[in-house]
Amino acid sequence: MALHDIYIDPVSGDIDLDDFRLTSSEGEAIAQKVKVRLLTFYSEWILNKSAGTYWFERVLRKGVTKYNADQEVRKRVLETEGVRALSSFASDFDEGKRTYECSFAITTDFDEEITITVPLGV
Repeated sequence: MALHDIYIDPVSGDIDLDDFRLTSSEGEAIAQKVKVRLLTFYSEWILNKSAGTYWFERVLRKGVTKYNADQEVRKRVLETEGVRALSSFASDFDEGKRTYECSFAITTDFDEEITITVPLGV
């Protein structure tokens, strides 16, 4: 079963309508899905208010520990369809500046290992 999606430019985060294309592999589609899930704030998407990551509610709020922030992100990644395992995970969390960045490697259901970096700050 081939899994593809509309390609989103990793730098701009936009669909390039001049060079419209699909993701080139199952792994690229899954990595893109993980990144979109992480970069969507809970209740942000008008078509599904229950979608999104709890950034303000569970990560970028006062009193959250790095451990708890990491657990929330790990859970969100592992719940993504097509992700079999999280093979590495590193993060940088600054509660005072309300910034969080993580880099991790996933193993997909198609036996591909892909590294993803997600920066986030308020």
